[in-house]
Amino acid sequence: MTGTLAASATLSPAAATGQENQPGGFRILSAPVLLNVGPDRVRVLVAVSGLATGIVEFGPTKSLGKSSESQNRGMRPISDRILQLDVTGLKPGTKYFYRVKTWPVHFANAYKIQRGEPIETEIFSFRTLDPEADTATFTCWNDTHENAVSLSGLTELLQRNPTDFLLWNGDATNDINRQERLVEQFISPAGKPFAASTPLFLGRGNHDVRGRDARFLADIITGPEGRYYYAFRQGPLACLVMDTGEDKPDATPVYAGLNDFASYRTEQARWLAEVIKQPWFRRAAFRVAFLHIPLVWETEIPAHWPGVWGAGIKGWICEDGYNKWHDLLCKGKVDLVISGHTHQPAWFPANRNRYYAQLIGGGPAPEQALAITGRVTKKAMEIKLQNLQGATVESYSFAKK
Repeated sequence: MTGTLAASATLSPAAATGQENQPGGFRILSAPVLLNVGPDRVRVLVAVSGLATGIVEFGPTKSLGKSSESQNRGMRPISDRILQLDVTGLKPGTKYFYRVKTWPVHFANAYKIQRGEPIETEIFSFRTLDPEADTATFTCWNDTHENAVSLSGLTELLQRNPTDFLLWNGDATNDINRQERLVEQFISPAGKPFAASTPLFLGRGNHDVRGRDARFLADIITGPEGRYYYAFRQGPLACLVMDTGEDKPDATPVYAGLNDFASYRTEQARWLAEVIKQPWFRRAAFRVAFLHIPLVWETEIPAHWPGVWGAGIKGWICEDGYNKWHDLLCKGKVDLVISGHTHQPAWFPANRNRYYAQLIGGGPAPEQALAITGRVTKKAMEIKLQNLQGATVESYSFAKK
């Protein structure tokens, strides 16, 4: 289980960045975000108010003692919006303390560059993943749609009950029309330090690919290896994250011919066919896939849904993804697919024709919002859906097959 925040769970953005009394000028604008943690590495993101560079200071105690200074093609990172700092050489299943240290940078010209005084965040802690761990725990959010009340409530739940990782399973946004808003949408949602101690993995939703500047998202936050489909292992749990894309066919006029998610889903099918063959995946006690749009809906359709998506479009499921991935998910013995999208929770257990169960989470409004949590051992997997008050509204148990 991840370490708790070294700072209070009720930190303001200023407190989380150690700047309660910082005067005007250069500032750190967010608590750190831990991204794509692995057994030996993690990426740390932090928002800044102006052109800056930075490092991550880390160690097994609050004394820290080490620093990881990222470089890309021989150049240290600089950004005027979001610094991306890689920490490598870590040990599996190990707790680390860390903070981000930043310096404003001023380019008078190519031969006159100045660093300002450094600014540091508070010290936080996290734990690396461990494929050999006895247990795995996770939290999954979906369809938060920039709702500040729901995001605050979900963050508070996570801080009270931290897990090995957080999977944000799509529709973090309503759309991405201005890249300047990416900080508030993904790095500091509701101004909370939501991923400073519980590492984040991101799955894209259909709203996250909408808007003029949606393509800029990949410049700051993707899954491992720069993709939105990927796989990883924590203890007895193997995870797949896949990208269902848009919820209407590519030829739908509203997309103006700018989408080709059909080819992208085919690309993912080829990748999935290889992943399910790999020993680390096959030998996991349990396997869970996170896909924003569900693959199946096996109960009554709400009356208004056909009008939401248009005549002849079953936009509440990803038909193309089902056609291309279903057989592979069954062949790979995936136990559970976790989705969102409908804003209406649902549960469809595995059956004779479908190896996996399909679970669908809640919606953006506070009365709809749900945190899906999982605890996995080598013999059992327990899944709970909790509302913002922390009450368990549904739970499901899986025994190792």
